[in-house]
Amino acid sequence: MSKGVVFDFNGTLVFDGPLHLIAWNRIFREITGHGVTEYELDTMYNGKPNLVILQMIAPGQDPAWYEAYSQKKEALYREELKNSGLGLVSGAYDMFAMLGRNRIPTTIATASIKENVDFFIENFHLDEYMDTDLIVLDDGSYTDKTAMYTEAGKRLGCGDDLLIFEDSFLGISGASRLPGARIIAIDNKSLRTYADRFPAIVKIVKDYTECMDTVRDICGCTL
Repeated sequence: MSKGVVFDFNGTLVFDGPLHLIAWNRIFREITGHGVTEYELDTMYNGKPNLVILQMIAPGQDPAWYEAYSQKKEALYREELKNSGLGLVSGAYDMFAMLGRNRIPTTIATASIKENVDFFIENFHLDEYMDTDLIVLDDGSYTDKTAMYTEAGKRLGCGDDLLIFEDSFLGISGASRLPGARIIAIDNKSLRTYADRFPAIVKIVKDYTECMDTVRDICGCTL
């Protein structure tokens, strides 16, 4: 049985991929003169901290330059999200509630910056379902999702004995490096092209209504 549960956020708890694509395209065009495709974003960039992405597309800049563009991208994204009316993925709140009833340690590990996470907590009422002080976010300390999930396991007191919900190639790849982790993958257009490379994936689902029984079994939930 897994002792703890960790959720990625973007593309996993909220289907906001198109909104990130809009924001990143504006940033890419401004910096490089060309945009970025959905497939490129999913397989090359999603799951990496903004600093790393910006260093990939524009190496050698001043730290203040990277910070300014990171903040600009996320401000664009938050504006798109606020106007979209998007809610959490179907079944997410029921999943949170079941984990809470069974006292399964739960948190989020996301490559989003603090301003975004604060927005998520307020707009999706995450503090009603988990200790939001345990959320792992992009504060400049982590180079990839492996480091973030390792930190999440420490904060939950579970080590790498985790059930992780992920959607992106880099996120799944990072989670797979934790020997004790199992992954439930949230389906998307790219996932099926690489999912069979990751034996840690125990199930692929379109939303949380499709994996309640699986999580009960893995985590030993009885309520």
